[in-house]
Amino acid sequence: MPKELLIARTETGTEDRFVLTVEQAGTNWTSTLTRLDETGTPEPTAAAPRFYGLTQDQARRRMLQILDPDYEEIESHPA
Repeated sequence: MPKELLIARTETGTEDRFVLTVEQAGTNWTSTLTRLDETGTPEPTAAAPRFYGLTQDQARRRMLQILDPDYEEIESHPA
């Protein structure tokens, strides 16, 4: 799965941007989330712990669930 650019919006309209990466790791899949600064440069620390899944979609969905409580809308675009 290619990287995804996520644009997450709060109820007040504030936007945060992230890069979601899902990669195969042996027989499992891992997902990582990196926040982007105002210029689009990845921040040096991960925005969330790494998640594992039995399938590519499961690893992706687990990471998206991390953002759900804080954001009203999450838009996905190819990165």
